[in-house]
Amino acid sequence: MMDWNTLLSTARMERDHVWAPQRPEDERSQWQRDHDRLIFSGAFRRLAVKTQVHSLSDNDHVHTRLSHSLEVASVGRSLGVRLGRWMQEQGLLSDQHSDLGIGALVQAACLAHDIGNPPFGHAGERAIRQFFEFSPEYLDGLTRAERSDLLGFEGNAQGFRVISCLERHWFDGGMRLTAATLGTFLKYPFTADSMFGQTKGKHGVNQAELPLMRELASHLGLVEKIPDFWARHPLVYIVEAADDICYALIDLEDAVELGHLDYQEVSSIMKELVDRGARRNLYEQLLDDSEAKLELLRSAAIDALVNEAQARFQLHYDDILKGVFDEDLLDWRRASAGEVIQRAKSLARERIYVDLTKQSDEGRCDHLLGGVLSHLIDGVEAFSSSDGGTNVGSKAHDALIRLGKFRPQPGDSKYQRLLRVTDYVSAMTDRYLIRLADDLTRLNYLDIDS
Repeated sequence: MMDWNTLLSTARMERDHVWAPQRPEDERSQWQRDHDRLIFSGAFRRLAVKTQVHSLSDNDHVHTRLSHSLEVASVGRSLGVRLGRWMQEQGLLSDQHSDLGIGALVQAACLAHDIGNPPFGHAGERAIRQFFEFSPEYLDGLTRAERSDLLGFEGNAQGFRVISCLERHWFDGGMRLTAATLGTFLKYPFTADSMFGQTKGKHGVNQAELPLMRELASHLGLVEKIPDFWARHPLVYIVEAADDICYALIDLEDAVELGHLDYQEVSSIMKELVDRGARRNLYEQLLDDSEAKLELLRSAAIDALVNEAQARFQLHYDDILKGVFDEDLLDWRRASAGEVIQRAKSLARERIYVDLTKQSDEGRCDHLLGGVLSHLIDGVEAFSSSDGGTNVGSKAHDALIRLGKFRPQPGDSKYQRLLRVTDYVSAMTDRYLIRLADDLTRLNYLDIDS
């Protein structure tokens, strides 16, 4: 059974990878510090120009990764406070922990949950994977585990790398967030090479960060199921539920805004959720304005789903703390509202994700990311195989200059060099990727029509 006294550690990994306990003060302020470090980071700010579902939409009402992350954080905080209060009432938390503290911790982790997403979101992830799949020569010399990280490039694992290595303190603790926030962030606490990782299809830790993951898991007291495969931190289930709630409903709301779906078909799904909760009379009280109706219905539907997630967490509390609960809180096969969520996701897949404009944008993303990756990796490898960069052409020099601080260091392995390139590429916004590809094309370093 995992222990909240270690799971809620406010220690931070400071200089030289030493876990440093924090001053004895209100725990909530430590997680608010994490929240603020995330809010003011460049990686978080760039989410404003990264795709949620609709790429570079001309409609300013449509969600980006930034607005989505803020909304997930709001829902996660509310759910965290509710569950924190319940745990207090049940005597499951010590006096030093509070419901508001749990809410602040979940809020910080929710803010970070998409911070590793590359340009064009999930389409960008697929483009990076396909680049290495279709150009396996770039992976020659890597171990199986290292190859798995790149062939299965995952925004979750990149996010852990961003907050623990790349942002703020460069490869020296990153943002230096609390151990509890790092643990609550880790949706998939295992590597791509893990047997379980291959089964689930996603991973949250690259080989490069595996030593840190081992230290973090030991510090938090996470259950290790098999070597290098850990059970989730209990609060991860809350972060995941908040994300599910927001994207299942708000993707539909955006689709109404863009004209892909009509008000009636979306409102019927939300009304069914509302009818399951305490606000079932809301619909009759709404104004004639369909936009206002949809906003109010969405609010009530979120409340109903938060109640459902809370009930499921409480019901399965013991299994969650033992590390044996392997479902989502809103699993459509188990949760009473899960079937409605599943229909919402199916509607999005059938009517939104197949939109021709969206498909065109994602196809362009494949082409642009593949070309940029090829240019950068070729340049990096040319320098690596040369004698101090002598006899290297202007194209390779261009790649190294563009990488800037992401430029590989002398002595880096091929795996480390490739990660530095994917670090740089995944940090790009949608617009920056397009501008960079246009610039490289103008210089005849990239042929986007080939």
